[in-house]
Amino acid sequence: MKHILIWFACVLFLAASWGCSRKSDTTQATSATPQQSAAPAPPAPVKSPDKLTPEPSASQTGIIINGRELSRTDAMGLISIYHYAPPPGRYWYDTVSGAWGIEGREALGFILPGHDLGPLAANASAGNTGVFINGRELNLAEAANIQRTFGAVYQGRWWLDGRTGYYGVEGTPAPMGNIIAALQAQRSNGSGDNFWSSRTAVGNSSGGCSYVNVGGTTASSGCD
Repeated sequence: MKHILIWFACVLFLAASWGCSRKSDTTQATSATPQQSAAPAPPAPVKSPDKLTPEPSASQTGIIINGRELSRTDAMGLISIYHYAPPPGRYWYDTVSGAWGIEGREALGFILPGHDLGPLAANASAGNTGVFINGRELNLAEAANIQRTFGAVYQGRWWLDGRTGYYGVEGTPAPMGNIIAALQAQRSNGSGDNFWSSRTAVGNSSGGCSYVNVGGTTASSGCD
């Protein structure tokens, strides 16, 4: 019986304390001026429809070339020509020469020039050599390759036509030379069949007919 009385007294005490607290809060709210009244909490912000994360599109490929994602139609176009498309990733492509590579890296090879895959950025290869070809600055690895192949590399702005192999100074249409002919001269022994190949190209010269194939693009001279 004693325990019951103690428990009942505790309940009464807690009830009285809660009542006093409620009365105190009511008194403070009543005596407060409008400027002192607590403002209601603002509702949680709701994103407007135009700021919502868009649903993934069925046309997305994850293949980014020159900063632009290829559509499935673009990818199918490449497959129809080369029988494959690059895996999802970020790439650069030079539509004038046909050179391409992984974004931030040197050229990995050549495909046909002329594809409309967006403008090529000057820093597509993270170049720092002062040597520009078709607006893209070459990096050290590319400059070293040119040095090994041709014996010299010069700073400046140059153009290179992937269809003919001619190259020259940017802004001057007259070519200074032909990169295909230069490669042929290096590999030709002056007689007979002179087949040669490198990591990115193959060529031959025989009987007055010469050709070079770079990444599927063939340039020839003296051949019927």
